[in-house]
Amino acid sequence: MSFLALAWKRSSVRNFQPDGVPLEQLHKLLDAARAAPSGGNCQPWFFYAIKDAAIKQRIYELSFSGRMILDAPVCIVVCADIKRSSGTYGERGKSLYCIQDTAAAVQNILLCAEDMGLGACWCGAFDEGEMASILSLPGERRPVALIPLGWPDTAPAGPGRRPIEEIVTVID
Repeated sequence: MSFLALAWKRSSVRNFQPDGVPLEQLHKLLDAARAAPSGGNCQPWFFYAIKDAAIKQRIYELSFSGRMILDAPVCIVVCADIKRSSGTYGERGKSLYCIQDTAAAVQNILLCAEDMGLGACWCGAFDEGEMASILSLPGERRPVALIPLGWPDTAPAGPGRRPIEEIVTVID
């Protein structure tokens, strides 16, 4: 499948089969994340692959993302390592670049999951402080995104998109 076809095929999956995700496939997804670009090649990301039902329950309770956190066999918590970016880029690295870089890693995970037949959803609605507490994150790690992941229960319809004419201005 071409990249453009893959990008258009990808959609957010919120209903999962109970079957687990093999470790080999999980490693491929996280390897795709490592391939993401980052400012100054700082690679300011860290990933927690949560399979433990009790921890997923706690994550669900402090997120606004719904049952998909509980129903997915795996929930990946994507963190920005603030120190890696701020050490090179100061305040802009801390407040912006590490977020941009982890966002690129999340997108790679989502596209890789789609390519492998897995479903995933990018979730950002959660209490950062509580998430950091649940995972005992060191101070330099900021939780940025949750990715419930697993085999889709149903194939969701692709989302509508605004027309290109509405979102682009070409300046000659």
